Amino acid sequence: MPAYFKSQNDKWVKCISASGTIRAIAVSATETATFFSKRHQMNDDGTIKALSEALVAGLILSSYCKAEEKINLNIQGSGWCKHAIIDANADAEVRGYVVARPKEEVKISKDVGPWGIGLLSVLRTKHQENKPYIGTVPLLTGHLAKDLTFYWLQSEQVQSAVGIEVITQGGSLQRAEGFLIQAMPGATEQDISYIESHLRKFQQFRENTAEQDNPKNLLSYLLEDQTFSILEEKQITAHCPCSLDRVKRSLLLIGEAELTAIFSEGQQTEINCDFCSEKYFISPSQIKELIKTLHP
Repeated sequence: MPAYFKSQNDKWVKCISASGTIRAIAVSATETATFFSKRHQMNDDGTIKALSEALVAGLILSSYCKAEEKINLNIQGSGWCKHAIIDANADAEVRGYVVARPKEEVKISKDVGPWGIGLLSVLRTKHQENKPYIGTVPLLTGHLAKDLTFYWLQSEQVQSAVGIEVITQGGSLQRAEGFLIQAMPGATEQDISYIESHLRKFQQFRENTAEQDNPKNLLSYLLEDQTFSILEEKQITAHCPCSLDRVKRSLLLIGEAELTAIFSEGQQTEINCDFCSEKYFISPSQIKELIKTLHP
Protein backbone atom coordinates (compact mmCIF):
# COMPACT_ATOMS: atom_id res chain seq x y z
CA MET A 1 0.00 0.00 0.00
CA PRO A 2 1.18 3.59 -0.64
CA ALA A 3 2.54 5.42 2.40
CA TYR A 4 0.04 6.71 4.92
CA PHE A 5 0.67 7.38 8.59
CA LYS A 6 -0.97 9.94 10.86
CA SER A 7 1.00 10.48 14.02
CA GLN A 8 -0.74 11.28 17.29
CA ASN A 9 2.30 13.19 18.55
CA ASP A 10 3.76 14.90 15.47
CA LYS A 11 2.24 18.29 14.79
CA TRP A 12 2.89 21.86 13.90
CA VAL A 13 1.74 24.71 16.12
CA LYS A 14 1.51 28.27 14.77
CA CYS A 15 1.23 31.42 16.84
CA ILE A 16 1.42 35.21 16.60
CA SER A 17 2.57 37.76 19.16
CA ALA A 18 0.05 40.07 20.83
CA SER A 19 1.63 42.99 18.97
CA GLY A 20 1.07 41.22 15.66
CA THR A 21 4.66 41.84 14.64
CA ILE A 22 6.13 38.37 15.22
CA ARG A 23 4.79 35.04 14.04
CA ALA A 24 6.22 31.61 14.76
CA ILE A 25 5.74 27.94 14.12
CA ALA A 26 7.20 24.93 15.88
CA VAL A 27 7.24 21.48 14.27
CA SER A 28 7.70 18.05 15.79
CA ALA A 29 8.06 15.29 13.19
CA THR A 30 9.98 12.47 14.87
CA GLU A 31 7.45 9.72 14.24
CA THR A 32 6.75 10.84 10.67
CA ALA A 33 10.44 10.96 9.80
CA THR A 34 10.92 7.54 11.40
CA PHE A 35 8.06 6.19 9.28
CA PHE A 36 9.68 7.37 6.04
CA SER A 37 13.18 6.24 7.02
CA LYS A 38 11.79 2.75 7.57
CA ARG A 39 9.86 2.84 4.29
CA HIS A 40 13.14 3.63 2.55
CA GLN A 41 14.95 0.97 4.60
CA MET A 42 17.53 3.43 5.90
CA ASN A 43 19.99 2.35 8.58
CA ASP A 44 22.75 4.93 8.21
CA ASP A 45 22.69 7.84 10.66
CA GLY A 46 23.77 10.39 8.05
CA THR A 47 21.06 9.48 5.54
CA ILE A 48 18.35 9.30 8.20
CA LYS A 49 19.41 12.70 9.48
CA ALA A 50 19.37 14.21 5.99
CA LEU A 51 15.87 12.91 5.24
CA SER A 52 14.57 14.02 8.64
CA GLU A 53 16.03 17.53 8.31
CA ALA A 54 14.53 17.88 4.84
CA LEU A 55 11.10 16.67 6.02
CA VAL A 56 11.08 19.19 8.90
CA ALA A 57 12.15 21.94 6.47
CA GLY A 58 9.38 21.02 4.04
CA LEU A 59 6.77 21.10 6.80
CA ILE A 60 7.97 24.49 7.99
CA LEU A 61 7.78 25.84 4.43
CA SER A 62 4.30 24.43 3.82
CA SER A 63 2.89 25.60 7.14
CA TYR A 64 2.14 29.04 5.70
CA CYS A 65 0.72 27.78 2.42
CA LYS A 66 -2.83 28.86 1.64
CA ALA A 67 -5.60 26.30 1.21
CA GLU A 68 -4.92 23.89 -1.68
CA GLU A 69 -1.34 25.13 -2.02
CA LYS A 70 1.65 22.84 -1.81
CA ILE A 71 5.41 23.17 -1.90
CA ASN A 72 8.18 21.13 -3.44
CA LEU A 73 11.54 21.52 -1.70
CA ASN A 74 14.51 20.56 -3.88
CA ILE A 75 17.97 20.45 -2.32
CA GLN A 76 21.08 19.69 -4.37
CA GLY A 77 24.40 19.71 -2.57
CA SER A 78 27.95 18.41 -2.59
CA GLY A 79 27.64 16.88 0.88
CA TRP A 80 26.17 13.72 2.35
CA CYS A 81 23.30 13.72 -0.17
CA LYS A 82 23.23 14.39 -3.88
CA HIS A 83 19.58 15.28 -3.83
CA ALA A 84 16.60 15.66 -1.50
CA ILE A 85 13.00 16.12 -2.64
CA ILE A 86 10.13 16.93 -0.27
CA ASP A 87 6.46 17.52 -1.09
CA ALA A 88 4.26 19.09 1.60
CA ASN A 89 0.99 20.99 1.71
CA ALA A 90 -1.22 23.21 3.83
CA ASP A 91 -2.90 20.17 5.37
CA ALA A 92 0.40 19.08 6.98
CA GLU A 93 0.74 16.15 4.57
CA VAL A 94 4.32 15.35 3.65
CA ARG A 95 6.42 12.86 1.71
CA GLY A 96 10.03 12.80 0.60
CA TYR A 97 13.22 11.01 -0.25
CA VAL A 98 16.96 11.60 -0.48
CA VAL A 99 19.60 10.29 -2.86
CA ALA A 100 22.68 9.46 -0.80
CA ARG A 101 26.21 10.10 -2.04
CA PRO A 102 28.90 7.44 -1.59
CA LYS A 103 31.15 8.52 1.27
CA GLU A 104 34.22 8.56 -0.96
CA GLU A 105 32.52 11.17 -3.19
CA VAL A 106 31.56 13.59 -0.42
CA LYS A 107 33.34 16.92 -0.85
CA ILE A 108 32.89 19.28 2.09
CA SER A 109 35.35 21.92 3.21
CA LYS A 110 35.97 22.48 6.92
CA ASP A 111 33.88 25.67 7.05
CA VAL A 112 30.79 24.16 5.33
CA GLY A 113 28.03 22.04 6.86
CA PRO A 114 26.97 18.50 5.90
CA TRP A 115 24.77 19.52 2.97
CA GLY A 116 27.77 21.08 1.24
CA ILE A 117 27.53 23.67 -1.53
CA GLY A 118 24.73 23.65 -4.07
CA LEU A 119 21.19 24.97 -4.61
CA LEU A 120 17.99 25.13 -2.60
CA SER A 121 14.76 25.61 -4.55
CA VAL A 122 11.16 25.96 -3.39
CA LEU A 123 8.33 25.52 -5.88
CA ARG A 124 4.90 26.71 -4.72
CA THR A 125 1.84 25.57 -6.66
CA LYS A 126 -1.89 25.85 -6.20
CA HIS A 127 -4.43 23.30 -7.37
CA GLN A 128 -5.52 23.89 -10.98
CA GLU A 129 -3.22 26.89 -11.45
CA ASN A 130 -0.56 26.88 -14.15
CA LYS A 131 1.65 29.65 -12.78
CA PRO A 132 3.81 28.21 -9.99
CA TYR A 133 6.18 30.40 -8.01
CA ILE A 134 9.75 29.22 -7.63
CA GLY A 135 12.46 30.66 -5.45
CA THR A 136 16.05 29.46 -5.66
CA VAL A 137 19.02 30.39 -3.50
CA PRO A 138 22.51 28.93 -3.22
CA LEU A 139 23.44 26.64 -0.37
CA LEU A 140 25.99 28.90 1.25
CA THR A 141 26.68 27.31 4.63
CA GLY A 142 25.74 23.66 4.14
CA HIS A 143 23.56 23.92 7.26
CA LEU A 144 19.94 23.59 6.17
CA ALA A 145 18.42 25.84 8.83
CA LYS A 146 20.86 28.67 8.08
CA ASP A 147 20.34 28.38 4.34
CA LEU A 148 16.55 28.41 4.82
CA THR A 149 16.94 31.62 6.82
CA PHE A 150 18.79 33.04 3.82
CA TYR A 151 16.03 31.74 1.50
CA TRP A 152 13.31 33.65 3.34
CA LEU A 153 15.36 36.82 3.33
CA GLN A 154 16.29 36.65 -0.36
CA SER A 155 13.21 35.09 -1.95
CA GLU A 156 10.45 36.23 0.41
CA GLN A 157 12.07 39.43 1.76
CA VAL A 158 11.13 38.40 5.31
CA GLN A 159 13.50 38.60 8.26
CA SER A 160 13.47 35.12 9.79
CA ALA A 161 15.19 32.70 12.11
CA VAL A 162 15.05 28.96 11.44
CA GLY A 163 16.18 26.14 13.69
CA ILE A 164 16.19 22.42 12.90
CA GLU A 165 17.42 19.69 15.22
CA VAL A 166 17.72 16.03 14.29
CA ILE A 167 19.33 13.49 16.61
CA THR A 168 20.14 9.94 15.53
CA GLN A 169 21.88 7.10 17.31
CA GLY A 170 22.88 3.69 16.02
CA GLY A 171 20.79 3.94 12.88
CA SER A 172 17.70 5.08 14.79
CA LEU A 173 16.04 8.49 14.84
CA GLN A 174 15.70 10.01 18.31
CA ARG A 175 14.30 13.46 17.51
CA ALA A 176 13.30 15.60 14.54
CA GLU A 177 11.94 19.07 15.18
CA GLY A 178 12.32 22.68 14.17
CA PHE A 179 10.94 26.20 14.29
CA LEU A 180 10.51 29.35 12.24
CA ILE A 181 10.17 32.86 13.71
CA GLN A 182 9.44 35.77 11.35
CA ALA A 183 9.02 39.51 11.44
CA MET A 184 5.62 40.73 10.27
CA PRO A 185 4.84 44.12 8.69
CA GLY A 186 5.35 46.81 11.31
CA ALA A 187 8.10 44.93 13.12
CA THR A 188 10.63 47.16 14.86
CA GLU A 189 14.42 46.84 14.91
CA GLN A 190 14.01 45.45 18.42
CA ASP A 191 11.66 42.77 17.05
CA ILE A 192 14.22 41.81 14.39
CA SER A 193 17.04 41.61 16.94
CA TYR A 194 14.75 39.46 19.07
CA ILE A 195 14.23 37.06 16.16
CA GLU A 196 17.96 36.80 15.43
CA SER A 197 18.66 35.77 19.03
CA HIS A 198 16.59 32.59 18.82
CA LEU A 199 19.01 30.30 17.09
CA ARG A 200 21.09 30.26 20.28
CA LYS A 201 18.02 29.82 22.47
CA PHE A 202 16.95 26.73 20.50
CA GLN A 203 20.14 24.89 21.43
CA GLN A 204 19.83 26.00 25.05
CA PHE A 205 16.27 24.67 25.17
CA ARG A 206 17.37 21.18 24.20
CA GLU A 207 20.32 21.23 26.58
CA ASN A 208 18.08 22.14 29.51
CA THR A 209 15.07 19.90 29.00
CA ALA A 210 14.44 16.18 28.86
CA GLU A 211 10.80 16.55 27.84
CA GLN A 212 9.38 14.74 24.85
CA ASP A 213 8.91 16.69 21.64
CA ASN A 214 6.25 19.31 22.26
CA PRO A 215 5.89 22.27 19.88
CA LYS A 216 3.94 24.33 22.42
CA ASN A 217 6.72 23.98 24.97
CA LEU A 218 9.24 25.08 22.37
CA LEU A 219 7.16 28.15 21.42
CA SER A 220 6.74 29.07 25.08
CA TYR A 221 10.48 28.89 25.58
CA LEU A 222 11.41 30.81 22.43
CA LEU A 223 8.78 33.51 23.05
CA GLU A 224 9.14 33.55 26.83
CA ASP A 225 8.92 37.35 27.13
CA GLN A 226 6.19 37.71 24.50
CA THR A 227 2.45 37.28 24.87
CA PHE A 228 1.20 35.19 21.97
CA SER A 229 -1.92 33.49 20.70
CA ILE A 230 -2.09 30.03 19.13
CA LEU A 231 -3.37 30.30 15.56
CA GLU A 232 -3.35 26.66 14.51
CA GLU A 233 -2.44 23.23 15.77
CA LYS A 234 -2.40 20.48 13.16
CA GLN A 235 -1.36 16.84 13.17
CA ILE A 236 1.22 15.82 10.59
CA THR A 237 0.44 13.06 8.13
CA ALA A 238 2.90 11.00 6.10
CA HIS A 239 1.08 10.64 2.83
CA CYS A 240 2.08 9.58 -0.68
CA PRO A 241 -0.71 9.63 -3.29
CA CYS A 242 1.05 7.24 -5.66
CA SER A 243 -1.11 4.56 -7.32
CA LEU A 244 -1.07 2.07 -10.17
CA ASP A 245 -3.06 4.49 -12.33
CA ARG A 246 -0.48 7.23 -11.73
CA VAL A 247 2.28 4.80 -12.69
CA LYS A 248 0.48 3.95 -15.92
CA ARG A 249 0.06 7.64 -16.77
CA SER A 250 3.76 8.18 -16.15
CA LEU A 251 4.64 5.31 -18.47
CA LEU A 252 2.69 6.94 -21.27
CA LEU A 253 5.10 9.86 -21.10
CA ILE A 254 8.07 7.74 -22.20
CA GLY A 255 6.53 7.26 -25.64
CA GLU A 256 5.49 4.42 -27.88
CA ALA A 257 8.97 3.28 -28.91
CA GLU A 258 10.10 2.73 -25.30
CA LEU A 259 6.82 1.05 -24.34
CA THR A 260 7.13 -1.28 -27.33
CA ALA A 261 10.66 -2.19 -26.27
CA ILE A 262 9.41 -3.02 -22.76
CA PHE A 263 6.55 -5.10 -24.19
CA SER A 264 8.90 -7.05 -26.45
CA GLU A 265 10.84 -8.28 -23.41
CA GLY A 266 7.73 -10.21 -22.38
CA GLN A 267 8.38 -9.76 -18.67
CA GLN A 268 6.64 -8.10 -15.77
CA THR A 269 7.96 -4.59 -15.17
CA GLU A 270 8.66 -3.40 -11.64
CA ILE A 271 8.44 0.30 -10.85
CA ASN A 272 9.22 1.80 -7.44
CA CYS A 273 7.85 5.07 -6.09
CA ASP A 274 10.79 7.29 -5.15
CA PHE A 275 8.78 9.04 -2.43
CA CYS A 276 7.58 6.01 -0.47
CA SER A 277 9.32 2.95 -1.98
CA GLU A 278 6.00 1.31 -2.88
CA LYS A 279 6.47 -1.33 -5.61
CA TYR A 280 4.17 -1.55 -8.62
CA PHE A 281 4.15 -4.36 -11.16
CA ILE A 282 3.01 -3.91 -14.77
CA SER A 283 2.31 -6.99 -16.89
CA PRO A 284 3.05 -7.24 -20.65
CA SER A 285 -0.69 -7.20 -21.34
CA GLN A 286 -1.03 -3.93 -19.41
CA ILE A 287 1.86 -2.45 -21.42
CA LYS A 288 0.05 -3.50 -24.59
CA GLU A 289 -3.10 -1.73 -23.44
CA LEU A 290 -1.09 1.43 -22.78
CA ILE A 291 0.33 1.31 -26.31
CA LYS A 292 -3.21 1.03 -27.68
CA THR A 293 -4.26 4.19 -25.85
CA LEU A 294 -1.65 6.11 -27.89
CA HIS A 295 -3.71 5.32 -31.00
CA PRO A 296 -7.31 6.23 -30.15
